[in-house]
Amino acid sequence: MELLATRSVIKEDKSNIITLGAIAKEEKKKDPSVVNATIGMLYNENGELFAFKSVDEALKRLSTDEKYSYASTPGSAKFHDALKKWIFREYYNEFKDISAVQATPGGTGALSNTFANYLDLNDKVLLPNYMWGNYKQIAYENGIGFETYDLFNESGNFNITDVKEKIQKLVDSQGRCLIVINDPCHNPTGFTMTDNNWSDLIDIINDISKAGKPVILLHDMAYLDFDMRGMEATRKNIRLYKKLNPNALAIMAFSGSKTFAMYGIRIGAQICVSTNKENLDAFNRSSKFSSRSKWSNPTNLGQNVIATILTDEKLLASFEEELAESRLTLTKRAQTFLEECNNVGLKTLPFSCGFFITIPANNPEKAYEYLVNKKIHVIPMGKVLRVTISAISLQECKMLPKFIKEAIDKTN
Repeated sequence: MELLATRSVIKEDKSNIITLGAIAKEEKKKDPSVVNATIGMLYNENGELFAFKSVDEALKRLSTDEKYSYASTPGSAKFHDALKKWIFREYYNEFKDISAVQATPGGTGALSNTFANYLDLNDKVLLPNYMWGNYKQIAYENGIGFETYDLFNESGNFNITDVKEKIQKLVDSQGRCLIVINDPCHNPTGFTMTDNNWSDLIDIINDISKAGKPVILLHDMAYLDFDMRGMEATRKNIRLYKKLNPNALAIMAFSGSKTFAMYGIRIGAQICVSTNKENLDAFNRSSKFSSRSKWSNPTNLGQNVIATILTDEKLLASFEEELAESRLTLTKRAQTFLEECNNVGLKTLPFSCGFFITIPANNPEKAYEYLVNKKIHVIPMGKVLRVTISAISLQECKMLPKFIKEAIDKTN
């Protein structure tokens, strides 16, 4: 007799990133020459986890209560305001009263809450065809399905035409649309939308939703602060949210775990923007309910580390310097990897910045197995191989393309 509920019988974690990452980690412990390009964490050139000194300093300053006591379900007012200042920066005064924050366990918690509260059971969320695989599991766990839009057109640019068609399709079929945009430094491709892409997207959302059927933009900004253009470029596009009409909504999924390199301290946030007070009130009410029922309350430690850094002038300046250093590290690795790809004739999907570069492959699983035999670990997913440049050295970035090209050629 099956004891699991019917909808739980098929549950199996099919996101192979954590599993393959654990295998690679164990192999590297046994043999330091193994290349582990699997898990999305930032490592320095010595193969050590990149830790911000400013984060360590903030952690030292926290009292026992600030580290270990229960937090309120929505998170603290200090954390909310500090995060608004970080996200909106020079536009803070424009957004402080038309935004609301819900602290969550990482960006994943923010995604889950939004999926749960802005779609009905059996509705579909609109996802990019190249995506972080956990989106699908979050959707299933919340009782919804998914539709995909083509991220790229034939020219390798953002496929705004397909995005528009798919939003309209879902609005027509289910009366609303929740679309996920993962930008900048898209996972797994590293693609970043242009200013014109963002402007066009906001116009499309307004145009489709003006008749009264809601369109919700869920902006997964896990890698927001690793855009090589710097923070001003990304904040400029966030400012466009003010143009959304009352039938549309923008919710950002922020990952403090990524920005502050506190991967194991699960801290993130939903940040909702609307000029309509009723929309903000509904967001606060529903998000608090979902958070309380799923994880009860967020980590006090994570909130207080972030709030301490963002409200201390010297710590903030130090953190921003370290963040700029991490962006420069990623930029150098990307340049080295892509130059070598060009040298060996290895095609990649469009890349701008971030932790990952993705290579098309007809048989990614076989290519993965071939590479493992060469002591190289990457992530096979769909019809691509994902290489985590944040986790490997410059020397490894230069070495890998030749072996990946060889693996694809021999297994295609």
